[in-house]
Order: sequence, then C-alpha cells, then structure tokens
Amino acid sequence: MSGTAHAALTADQVWQSWKDAGALVGLTVSAATENNSGGVLTLNGVSIAPEGVAGITISDMTLTEQSDGSVAIAPGADIGVAMSGDAEGSVKLTHDGLTITAHEAEGGVAYDYAAAKLDVVYDTKYPGTSFDGSEAPKVAASGTVGFTNLAGTYSDTPGANRTFGLDIKADSLDYTTTSDDPGMQMKQTSTSSTAGVDMSIDFALPSTIALASIATPADFTTALNEGLSFSLTAKQGESSGTVKQESAFMPMDLVMKAGGGEGSVLFNKDTFAMKSSAAGLDIESAAGLTPVPVKVTSGPMQFGLTAPVIATEAAGDYGFLLKLSQFSVNEEAWAMVDPQGALKHDAAEIAIDISGKAKIDLPAVLMAEETGTTPPVPAPESLNITELGLKVAGAALAGTGAFTFDNSMGIPMPLGEANVTVTGANALIDGLIKVGIISEDDAMGARMMMGMFMVPGANADELTSKIEAKEGMQILVNGQPLPM
Repeated sequence: MSGTAHAALTADQVWQSWKDAGALVGLTVSAATENNSGGVLTLNGVSIAPEGVAGITISDMTLTEQSDGSVAIAPGADIGVAMSGDAEGSVKLTHDGLTITAHEAEGGVAYDYAAAKLDVVYDTKYPGTSFDGSEAPKVAASGTVGFTNLAGTYSDTPGANRTFGLDIKADSLDYTTTSDDPGMQMKQTSTSSTAGVDMSIDFALPSTIALASIATPADFTTALNEGLSFSLTAKQGESSGTVKQESAFMPMDLVMKAGGGEGSVLFNKDTFAMKSSAAGLDIESAAGLTPVPVKVTSGPMQFGLTAPVIATEAAGDYGFLLKLSQFSVNEEAWAMVDPQGALKHDAAEIAIDISGKAKIDLPAVLMAEETGTTPPVPAPESLNITELGLKVAGAALAGTGAFTFDNSMGIPMPLGEANVTVTGANALIDGLIKVGIISEDDAMGARMMMGMFMVPGANADELTSKIEAKEGMQILVNGQPLPM
C-alpha cells in the first residue's frame, strides 16, 4: 500500500491487507458475508485459519472509515478458537472496552489497540494417558490468561521484506489455571501475576516467500539470505505465583516471587542472540513433596547466548553467559542432607562468561541432518574465558584464559593458556565424607586427580593450575606435558 503519512485508508483496503498478510503465513482470512455501505464494512462469520483446518472465529465485525483517514474496527463479542482432533470444549477471547484503530504508516497499515481487560478463557477436555492400553479418563483443563490496561500497536509494512511489528504494554499479565487428570490421580491449580509488561516484536518475511512454503533447510537458507529475521525485546516488573498439586505421588504447594527483569532475542542470517536478566527469585515449598518446608532464594541472574548463523569468509561472534548469584536454601532443607553441619552452608554462585569468534553454518548442519551427509565442522578462531567461577559449600573455583585456533589441519589446533584456582576443596571433601555422600576411597581418588593436575597455592587449602596449549598440539599442565 502506498501513500503519505496522512493518506486516508478505506475499510476495503484494511480488509484486503488482512487477507494478503494471512496468505503470507499460510492462513486463510475470510468472512461468510461482506457488506460495504456508506464507508462501513460489515463482516459476519469471520474466520482466520490454515486451509482446511479450524481456527479463530469472530461472530461479526465492523470497519468504519473515519474523517481523519483512519478506520475504526469493532469486533463482536463472540471470538473463539475452534477445537479439533480429540480435544473438546471452548477457547474464547473476552474483552472490556477493546478499541482498534487502523491508520496508514510508512506505506503500510498500523493498528493501535487498547482494552481495560483482554482475556483468553478456556474450558477443555482431552484424552488422558493410559499405561495399559485401556481408554484413559479425559483430562479437564480450564483457566483464564489476560492483560489489564492493555495498549499497543500492530503494524504491517510491505516492501522487499514485509515487516510485521507488535508492541504490547500492560499494567499486568495474570493467569489462573486448573487441571484434573483422573487417570494420574492428580489435580492442579496455579496462579501468576506479572506487573509492568512491555514487549516489542518484529518479524521480517521476504515478500517473495510465503512462510508456509519454508519446508526444508534449503528453503530456510534462501529465506534468511533474502531477509528473514526476528527480534524481540521485553521488560517486566515483579511477579508472583502459586502452584498447588494434589497427588498421592507428587504433592506440591509452591509460592513464588521474582524481581523484575528484561530480555531480548535476535535472529537473522548473521547472528542468533539471546539475553535475559532478572533481579532475583524466591520459591517456598510446603512440606509434602519433601519432609520439611524448602525455601530457595537467588540474587540477580543473567543468561546470554550468541552464535553465527550462516558461515561467511569472516568468522562471527559467539558467546555464552550464565550468572547465578546468592543461591541458597533454608537450614531445614540443609538438615535433610547435613544434620551435623559438616559442610558450610554459604550461598552458592555460578559464573560462566566465554566468547570468541568462529565459523558456524547452522542451515548447513540442518541440511546434513536431513540428507544424511557429514555436517560441516564448526571452525573456532578464538576463545576468551573471561570468567569461570563456582562457589558451593565453602569451596570455590575461578578460572580465566584465552586461546586462538589454527583450523588448517581440519581440526582446531589451540594455542594459548588458562589459569585455574581452587580454594577449600580439601575441606569440602572432608565434609562430604562426614555427611556420607562420598567414601574415603572416593576421596582418595579425587585428591590424587587434584595432585596430578594442580599445585599448592599461596594460601591454605588453595590449589592452582596453569594449562598451556603450544604449537603442534602440545598441552602442558603446570609445565608438564600431557600425557603425564
């Protein structure tokens, strides 16, 4: 669609854009009846579904052209998802004050929407699990998932790449669910509430390719090279929830709280990147699944994963980040495994931060798996160990390092060094013996291994190790070549 930033839309143009967008992703958008009179397009029996499959149904809808060039869209009250297969019941979308306004934007169409409340309400039954071949009782599942004070924009912008965008903001995202599985003798209820939801999604699809036609790794590679991409950013405030499960085998009663967090995902022909962070987490479990109540707490958490997608002449960035701080359990839980206090009950911490450059071709790996051929071997060029840390029960491990790789021989040949320091290992082993987790023989083997690969450090109960990779695949540990 073309026009200026203030070009007037017609109801028919908006309706046709839905049909075109649906076809690109393998959906058929249709109405049982259409009637346009005086700038008001009235639709009845609207259906959005893959060809020959039940999908979303909307009882009626009006699209009314406005004096400012926009189109006001009013969906009917009856919006549902048709059930198929062995499932039965209902899935409906309910709303309070839902308004949708379509307007021209950047040569495409954007839809501003808002609602005081928007819920998905379901009440379904589906076949249960049978372990002896007999007919299992059906599982009943019901619940409500919804937004409060929802607002946002959906956009559809044509071009060499047709770009779909979705922005969502809501005061809260809440759900309540119940399930009853007679065959498993299990009933469960759960609740969750998340404040301050803020999300943005962008999806670009080459105009020459329908999403449903991407069926093979070769199709996927073509789509990526022509502009297929996906990105997501999200933020949220504090959240809380509960899970209660009645079961003779796995009773559960959980209360959870989490601090705010944020995350992002990016996927295109050059890179796949995923990042997330959260302020902290508290989980309390009542006695039942365990003999005593268990409380798990954690401080700030981070996760990150980056990888190249399609190999090029230049290596791409890869990385992995995992940080979990101040992870602890209550003393009642510790007492189940360490009633005498033989171990230190300090909070545990994990830190892994590695990165580098490598040539990786993910579509080619998928192609090899489909055809049964040998997949291309990833070719790392560098590895940086920025941080490698673990703290648990009074012991700690810390490591750093840097390596480069020569791939001319067909396998990566490392060159570089890493340094590792371990503290409190012997005290931890002594404590594990007292608790009964390991035997004296097990401890002897562990100490022998530490003696082979580590040397005493400057402080009590401290061990260090220097690992060097030299030319010609020579590996040295504390100056001694392997095998030792």
